[in-house]
Amino acid sequence: MLRRASKSGFTLLEIMIVLVIVGLISGMSIRGLRSLAKSDLRASTSRLSGAVRYLFDRASTTGKYHRLVIDVDEGRYWAEVSDDRFYIPREPETESSQKKLAELQAKLDEKERQITDMSEAAGGFDMAKLQPQDFRPKKVRFGAFKETTLKAVKMKGTKVMDVFTPRVAEPVTKGRAYIYFFPLGQTEPAIVHLSDATQETVYSLVVHPITGRVRIYNEYVQPRLDDQVDDAGNAVP
Repeated sequence: MLRRASKSGFTLLEIMIVLVIVGLISGMSIRGLRSLAKSDLRASTSRLSGAVRYLFDRASTTGKYHRLVIDVDEGRYWAEVSDDRFYIPREPETESSQKKLAELQAKLDEKERQITDMSEAAGGFDMAKLQPQDFRPKKVRFGAFKETTLKAVKMKGTKVMDVFTPRVAEPVTKGRAYIYFFPLGQTEPAIVHLSDATQETVYSLVVHPITGRVRIYNEYVQPRLDDQVDDAGNAVP
């Protein structure tokens, strides 16, 4: 007696069930990854907000000038401190003005080095030989912030879109951005935009100059120089 050979393989219904299961698993994985990315972004936003508030309070209590350095390209930030006086320039900085300032500072540094060498060689230096331009104020020098409370931070799963302060003509989208804090309990107004890798979720950190308070918005807040206000609703000059 001959036996009929059994047919092997999957039916169309079985294939459809497998595809549905695979789709569900993939969807759950994607949602899980997105949730994790948003969690990293929220943590980075909260931590950066705390760093701003800490430096505001630190500058007030120590009487020293502090600044927050944000590396836009690397997604890192750290703090620096200085005993020198720092003044916000009247005109917004541009790439051209920053380049000229750097060239001027290099010349002043070279002049200072020459004066030091001449003084050491001659056992003294005649101040009458100096020109008026030699008395220009030196560039403020900031050093490393040695407090362990605020170490350098590399933000995980977070992209720095840009940093804006009225001190610059355009938001900083590359290189380093700076937010300054002053001894009398004041900082410069600033907006820091953070996002996840896909830029689907965006957070805006708006720094108020009088109180140092940081408000966080789950959207891209456009800088507006014409109507800056503090937490009490008062216009900021």
